[in-house]
Amino acid sequence: MDLITLAFIVLFIVVIVILTRYFMFSKPKQSSAHDAEIKALNHILAGEKKHALKLLKEIAGKDTSNLGAYLQVGDLYRQIGKAEKAVQVHQEVLERQGISQDYELMAHERLAMDYEELGQFAQATQHADALLKANRKNLWALKAVHRFAVKSGNWSAAIKAFQKENAAGGSADALLPAIYKTQEGIKAKASGKLAEAVSMMKQAIKLNSKCAAPYYQLGKIRQEEGNFKHAIDFFTTFVELDPTAGSIVFSEIEKMYFELGQFEQVEQFYQRLHKKQPDNMEVVIGLANYFERKGENRDALALLEEIKKPDYNNLSFILGHLRTLEKLGHKDALKSTIDDFIALDRQKRILTCSHCGHISQEPRYICDKCGWVKNT
Repeated sequence: MDLITLAFIVLFIVVIVILTRYFMFSKPKQSSAHDAEIKALNHILAGEKKHALKLLKEIAGKDTSNLGAYLQVGDLYRQIGKAEKAVQVHQEVLERQGISQDYELMAHERLAMDYEELGQFAQATQHADALLKANRKNLWALKAVHRFAVKSGNWSAAIKAFQKENAAGGSADALLPAIYKTQEGIKAKASGKLAEAVSMMKQAIKLNSKCAAPYYQLGKIRQEEGNFKHAIDFFTTFVELDPTAGSIVFSEIEKMYFELGQFEQVEQFYQRLHKKQPDNMEVVIGLANYFERKGENRDALALLEEIKKPDYNNLSFILGHLRTLEKLGHKDALKSTIDDFIALDRQKRILTCSHCGHISQEPRYICDKCGWVKNT
């Protein structure tokens, strides 16, 4: 055997040994780390966050360059109620030497969420702002800054955040700036700055005249001042803009008309509303109660029975109807109405799914709508 052939054989053996070591040692190690990450993901999907956390901490400990694992470790700490520990982990990632911009931004995002969980909104805002320095149209960061301003009660900042969010393509409710300005006015009123509060409520109306909140607050202020005429005007607009909540001021409006010696205006108030909002059950109940107090029980009953889709969850309607039937001496109708109400109440209590609120027609132990299984 010549020297060249021998050298070739030795080289061949060396290559075989290297490849064997690679496949025997390197490959299983990579596979093992990958398998651990898959197991951790499965634990997360199964809601087993503590098991996932244990695995990811082991992965991060064995490979300190795996920043993705570190970020996930921090996320899991936050999700299991240990936000302080999450801050520590995510801050360590942020302070790593030579960290890429992608990981730096991910760390800022995680820290914003950590501090939000802790209720430390100033720090959360700082990290969201760091994201906006890199991309001023980052919608996640813009929404976060908006949310943090609202949670911290910084209403002027909330208005600015709203404007920036929607300018970048967000879809926050157009009523929000007026609501925030109203909140600012409520804060001023609580501090004894009444003139400033009134000014802010009027600014809120300029921001969005369709917002009911400032009209309600202005109505309260004028009522407290004894300026009943203007209070009624503000409350009336409030009722028109928010038919659902409007009934909260019906009794106050009636009292003020009485104080003004204009009790006959009460019926006109309800009739105007009824014409504008014929399906508003609260308006019908208010007008029916007014008729009942005047002794016009037949008119009251006629109104209540004209309702096409009565809401039997509304106790004001139920009790008003029963009271009117009793006053008119309609004993059979009264008994029938009471029996129907009892049957409906029983059905709701027994046949309502406690998970989604769906009411079945007969006893069900698995909800037809959401699949919730009743515990027997």
